[in-house]
Amino acid sequence: MKFRIAIVLLAIAVSPLLFDSPSYAGKKIPTKDVIINVVGDVHGEAAIKREAIPALKKYLADGNLNIFNLETAVTNEEKKEDKEYNFKTNLAFLQSLKSAGFNLASVSNNHSYDYGAQGFLDTLQNLDKAGISYVGGGVNSAIAYQGQIFTVKGLKIGILGFAKVNGGPDSIAKVDKPGTTNGYDRVSTERAISEMRKVSDIVMILTHWGEEGSFCPRDSELSSAKKWLTLGADIIVGGHTHTLQPIEFQSNKLVAYSMGNFIFYSSELTNRTTGILKIRISPKKRISYTIRPFVINNLTKVPEPSEPRAVIPACEDQAKTTVR
Repeated sequence: MKFRIAIVLLAIAVSPLLFDSPSYAGKKIPTKDVIINVVGDVHGEAAIKREAIPALKKYLADGNLNIFNLETAVTNEEKKEDKEYNFKTNLAFLQSLKSAGFNLASVSNNHSYDYGAQGFLDTLQNLDKAGISYVGGGVNSAIAYQGQIFTVKGLKIGILGFAKVNGGPDSIAKVDKPGTTNGYDRVSTERAISEMRKVSDIVMILTHWGEEGSFCPRDSELSSAKKWLTLGADIIVGGHTHTLQPIEFQSNKLVAYSMGNFIFYSSELTNRTTGILKIRISPKKRISYTIRPFVINNLTKVPEPSEPRAVIPACEDQAKTTVR
């Protein structure tokens, strides 16, 4: 499979047309296109300097949907799940994200259930309070798998969230239990895509998958992407690896295998190299995309614009990371 790599440092040959010019920042040019900005993993631990978040607003100003992976519980719950890393933050952090322009979160990941069922319910309630929509989880399985439909400029954009890396069996939503989706539940996952296809002009999937520290999607991610596209998905954006991975674009279908970290911490440059994926959908449902390169500031843990780099390792080179 031939990949078009999203951001330098992870690419071998990249057309300069894939990158947004810095001059677009803060300019809201009238367009009939639907614009969706997507970023990677976000958490709100104490190391995050929240005063740096407002600087992101100008880069999201043109987005009709500004999407992030909320890789944390948002709760005051103290009882943790038994795991190596437990992330949590508060409503004020979500409000700072909302003020910057973010309006849709995926909770389909391995950290939204870090503080159990109560912490997860608190997270959903706090997203509601902050005015941020969410996909990939819910108060029961029916809601978790149904996703959301956004009507933007006359187009119905259906968005689903699937956790192929989740918080363990207890974190999975059931008929009478809150939790996330389970991307390995083929019946529920494939039914959700097929149903969304019937009622949407564009179907987008946000998924948590992949091997941490890898620059390359595995056969399992390639296989899932192929199946989901066949079922009707138009756009797939993944995360979990804490690194950027390739973007594949052909036949008006877009797959970004991992958007890496975004508001997160790591001492490794490979884990701090990131970007904003800007997706454009024309009135005739033609999809195009660009990438705005960023790097996470090691002091604030918030990303800042960066320039494409000249020296780029091959996809097969593996990052070494201790972040989860």
